[in-house]
Amino acid sequence: MGIIALTSTDVRSRMVKNLGLNPSKFNLVSVEALAAALRRAAGFHCPCSPATLVRTVLAPLEGLVDDFTPVREAVESTLDAITGYGDLLESRDVAYGDEEVRRNLLYIAPPAFVMRTSGAALLVGFAPERASLLPDDFDAPVEYVGHTRRLPVGINDLPSRLVEFGLIEISSAAWLKAPPLQSPQAHLAQFNRSLVAGPSTTDIPGLRLIDPSTSVRYYPGRWVEKLKVTGSFVGRRPQAYGADLWCYVELENGSPRRLIDLPLPKSRNRGCDEAWQLQAAIDAQRGDHQRYRIRSANDGSVMLDLFSPVPMWARRRWDALGEPVLASGCLFSYRFAQRDIEEEIMFARKNLWLIEVQAS
Repeated sequence: MGIIALTSTDVRSRMVKNLGLNPSKFNLVSVEALAAALRRAAGFHCPCSPATLVRTVLAPLEGLVDDFTPVREAVESTLDAITGYGDLLESRDVAYGDEEVRRNLLYIAPPAFVMRTSGAALLVGFAPERASLLPDDFDAPVEYVGHTRRLPVGINDLPSRLVEFGLIEISSAAWLKAPPLQSPQAHLAQFNRSLVAGPSTTDIPGLRLIDPSTSVRYYPGRWVEKLKVTGSFVGRRPQAYGADLWCYVELENGSPRRLIDLPLPKSRNRGCDEAWQLQAAIDAQRGDHQRYRIRSANDGSVMLDLFSPVPMWARRRWDALGEPVLASGCLFSYRFAQRDIEEEIMFARKNLWLIEVQAS
């Protein structure tokens, strides 16, 4: 048998096909492909740290992409998205007795589905021993939209059929789990009380902080290594094993004085979710609210653009009601039907304390 020479384009195409996706529709670094690769890697490695999955997905891409930095960022953000969506479950590793060295581990969520009011279904979780949640002879294709997987409207007796295939039905209310409404001042006060009661510290090696004075419209640019100021700030710090920990830090003239890790004890939220909402409260308290943008699409739908990350309960709501789309000049975007957009604007204003910036 002769040797077959494959171009890098051929290799990328085959890799996408091996993930169960159409290479004519998705490229290797699309969110859809990265989400599929992360789920595939999780099937082999979970329970494991988030960093393990990121490394596993990135390793085969070396030499196939020109600029590795944005791809790494895309893999990390996609992992956050599928974890928030419910494909993976995050929990502290109780095998480590010392709280300081406990890792966050990711576990595979069991196959499940959430029915939308339209009659479509969101597929959640997966079975590591199966390439697809559905049998090969199922007569409707799965739609891959960003990090989500969906079954379209119009499939007869869809909930019953999915249950027969071994999927668990999750109610929309149980899946969304949005917290009660709260003002940014009350939310911030809760964390400040915990910080005052937190342990004293004088040195936090590798600490990075969000600078509230930086633009709320460019999230990556808000991270700094030092702040020569006094106040309380959201940050991240390295730990012995696993991904960096999220934290809330009190500084005095740039020197750490107190520290609490996020999530707070007994919280059911992820550390990043608490940190992102806490930062939104800090920005709102300063009078520099985080922003959203509304754009009209040619098909009559409406785009909601976000410039800062939001907690998973907000992303889940928008996954259920809207459609994640390719972002343009923002951190991420969702497409909504015209009939839904006003309610989602009110949700963003009341629950996330966002204000609108006009589209340019």
